[in-house]
Amino acid sequence: MVTLTIDKNDLRDAKTEVSNLAGAFFAGTSPLIRPFMDMLESIVPADQQGRGTSYLISALRYHIRSIRADENGIRVESEIGSVDIPRAVLEERIEERYPSFGHDSLNLPGLLFLQSGPAVYAASVSKLRKIHRIVIPEGRRTQRYIFHVIVRSLEADQDVIKIEIDMQRLPQIGGPEESANQA
Repeated sequence: MVTLTIDKNDLRDAKTEVSNLAGAFFAGTSPLIRPFMDMLESIVPADQQGRGTSYLISALRYHIRSIRADENGIRVESEIGSVDIPRAVLEERIEERYPSFGHDSLNLPGLLFLQSGPAVYAASVSKLRKIHRIVIPEGRRTQRYIFHVIVRSLEADQDVIKIEIDMQRLPQIGGPEESANQA
């Protein structure tokens, strides 16, 4: 298990200025949070509610104070309140839209990481390489897959992002003989 800590200086090194690191998880377009916009709208100021999903995602970027995710759920907090998104509710809402999808394979922290912007990806790849000597292959799809699988938990506030990474979650390379030899 590797714990990766990213701060504002790491994002500056990735040539991006982010004032609220917790809000960086509302920079992408992953569909994870979209089914919960009705809940999340309650934690932005009243004058920014009712303006549509795109506006709300932008507002969340600035008003989120902290975010936590693990296998059991996601908690998003602002100065106004908090929203808990339990795994069971997420599975239920996804089941409504995608009934044939294998919900047992959802990795909530990994999915939340996928919503972050390119700067968080770049800073994560850079720190993994420099500090932990872990090389993540290039390519947007490859990195998205790897981070979706290996992110075990994450916490972020306005100044720091902490990500627990488990490289053992990646599928092992090799055929059945090699897998049997490793066991």
